[in-house]
Amino acid sequence: MRIEWVKQHTGGRVVVFYNGWGMDNKAVSQLRTDCDLLICSDYRSLELPFLPDFSDYREIYLVAWSMGVWAAANTVGKLNISPRCNIAMNGTEYPVDDNLGIPCRIYALTERGMNIQGRDKFFCRMLDGAEDAERFVSNRPCRDLPEQVEELCLIRTQSAVYKNNLKWDKIFVSEKDVIFPVMQQMNWASGKAEIKKLRGGHYPFYNFQSWEDIINF
Repeated sequence: MRIEWVKQHTGGRVVVFYNGWGMDNKAVSQLRTDCDLLICSDYRSLELPFLPDFSDYREIYLVAWSMGVWAAANTVGKLNISPRCNIAMNGTEYPVDDNLGIPCRIYALTERGMNIQGRDKFFCRMLDGAEDAERFVSNRPCRDLPEQVEELCLIRTQSAVYKNNLKWDKIFVSEKDVIFPVMQQMNWASGKAEIKKLRGGHYPFYNFQSWEDIINF
């Protein structure tokens, strides 16, 4: 797993963000914040490369998107933090699951077809129309395809072993999500937390201007 401080030691609040599959920090680079920001990504391994120091923070907020929901559930305990709020966005704790995640057959087809064209198709499917696709040029990750393919495969194998659960305070579900199907998200989210509906597709961040917008939504 990669951990990177994007913004550090500017105040007493911090957002810990668990990114989606194949992403890097560009995925959320447009979001403003007065908080510090730590981003976790690349789930080829769930081992932490270092233990971040959160001792100066009086408020910690956890935001997890897509595959980051599963990764957060299985690693946030290692961070020794007690977030004020845990927010899941367009993902579940069961990445490959017919009832609670991405159906097994769909995941296998995605994995098998993950070449340059397949990656472009995936990014297109997670967005909501031509306007989002045009904006996403600035948020598209700068990661090599082979490591993204490896990450996709290893999420599948690791998720069969690592099945921890987390107490979520808010769960965001986009109405047009076709990556993590809405029905499966709702199956997982039912009874767990307050469910917030969002417009658009799997990539939810064009609904917000800042991290504070997400926290307060």
